[in-house]
Amino acid sequence: MIVIDCSALVQMYTDAGAVGASVRSRLAKADMLLAPHLLDVEVMSALLGMARGVRGGVPKLTQPALEAALQAYAALPIRRMEHMPFVGRVRELSANLSTYDAVYVALAEAYNVPLVTTDARIERAGVARCDIETIIAPEQ
Repeated sequence: MIVIDCSALVQMYTDAGAVGASVRSRLAKADMLLAPHLLDVEVMSALLGMARGVRGGVPKLTQPALEAALQAYAALPIRRMEHMPFVGRVRELSANLSTYDAVYVALAEAYNVPLVTTDARIERAGVARCDIETIIAPEQ
């Protein structure tokens, strides 16, 4: 069982390189995925934002890729958890993490499972009482 955050899922659906492959591999090994309910809004926001964005005259995410990502995400079996029981811990963590990131950390702490992310800032903050598995691009 692991807690998965938005950054990792967005990479899983949009990155054809090493990071996306590593996230897909890690998730394939998990018997259960947990996330706070806010995950759905965060993933949609990130994917829709990428579909609106342009880099070098090319969409960051094409409409077919957006549709595929949204469909794959909708089919992913994730146990969505309430986050209100963790408000106290979120408040403590908010001195070093965004409120959004603190919710993922607090959930992982409560279930004593790793948080899988591609956001290195969470681990660097040094305040989590759970394992943080940060998947990043290999050094080049």
